[in-house]
Amino acid sequence: MKAGLSIVLLCVAGMMYPAVDASALEVEGVEIHGFVSQGFIQSTKENNFPVSNSGKGSFNFNDFAINFSKELTPGLRVGMQLLAMDRGSYGRDKVTIDWAYGDYRITDWLGVRGGKIKAPLGLYNESRDNDALRTFIFLPQNQYYEYDRDSFNAITGGSIYGSVPLGRGGRANYQVQVGTFPIEAGGASAKNYSAFISTPDITSTVTDISTETSVVHHLEWRPPVEGVRATFSGLHTSFRGTAVGQDVLGNSFDATWKFANLHRYLFGLEYTWGDLILASEYQLDDYTVSADYPNAPTQSFSSKQSGDGWYVSGTYRFTDWLEAGAYYHETYADRKDRSGARLVASGYVDNPWNAWQKDTALTLRFDPVPHVVFKIEGHLEEGTWLIAETSGAEKKNWFIFATKATVTF
Repeated sequence: MKAGLSIVLLCVAGMMYPAVDASALEVEGVEIHGFVSQGFIQSTKENNFPVSNSGKGSFNFNDFAINFSKELTPGLRVGMQLLAMDRGSYGRDKVTIDWAYGDYRITDWLGVRGGKIKAPLGLYNESRDNDALRTFIFLPQNQYYEYDRDSFNAITGGSIYGSVPLGRGGRANYQVQVGTFPIEAGGASAKNYSAFISTPDITSTVTDISTETSVVHHLEWRPPVEGVRATFSGLHTSFRGTAVGQDVLGNSFDATWKFANLHRYLFGLEYTWGDLILASEYQLDDYTVSADYPNAPTQSFSSKQSGDGWYVSGTYRFTDWLEAGAYYHETYADRKDRSGARLVASGYVDNPWNAWQKDTALTLRFDPVPHVVFKIEGHLEEGTWLIAETSGAEKKNWFIFATKATVTF
């Protein structure tokens, strides 16, 4: 499956590339775009993240997509994107519907959408799939977590949106979405939730997930200052499921679990001045995670979590073919316990640095010819909070090295 999909998409991209201008292909009024992206990643041997086998050095690091859109009547547009990705133990080049929608723009200040719609969380979630649209290979992981791409990347439901002039105050763009997040039991998010509900006595594997009605809201303010935009986003949901737990003796136990009242807020600010882009975001997460093991020799638990994270970033384009970027990023399991000492005392983590993570990243981006992007990126990491698939042998101080090549059409 993986090899076949790679060959097909590479051939499609290759055939289209010499025949079309920069990013436009149109057949019977249908606009067709896409990208083929292949990378390599190497991390410290014991720290496999965000690709699950990166400690050995891995080529299981790619993204393929093709999308179609058409304006049916003035103001009415439909579109769909097919996406396949591989991150080692998740993705595995399975073709999925990344987004698919109908969009009717009534006026500048009101439009409606329905279908599977990209969730406008933060500054960059709506554009994160395509490597060519950004400088970095990996965006800051607290805000743009790889293990959340199959959950909070898109919502299935409906939305309203619009753009409202504010006179001397500039302009405000808004979106409000209501629906559910379809989460696959064998996907990346499930692996992350499995880690959350495991205990020192029992290692759990999620077997089923269902989400309740969810709400996403996003407000972007563009003040009358050129190059500035500020965003405020929110996500409100609950989800639950079943799991199978196994103790150290190999005995299996059924479990039920729930993430209740997840409230996520993101505050973002971006400033563009010529070829320089500066950005920063801060995220708050509040939720309660619980698990019940009715027939196991371990206690059920319920834990209220209050995490947060932030980053600052900067990118600069030196020439048409060279761009550089850097960011610093911190995330904490509990913003009321930034040292991690309380979580160690409660038995939730083994070491204080398992409860937080700090990341310094540096990227070089090359655009040698139109439609082709090549990137080199390095990360110096401290702490392991974001590593979902843990072995218990992770190092406190570690690194990530990644390269990625992307062809767009």
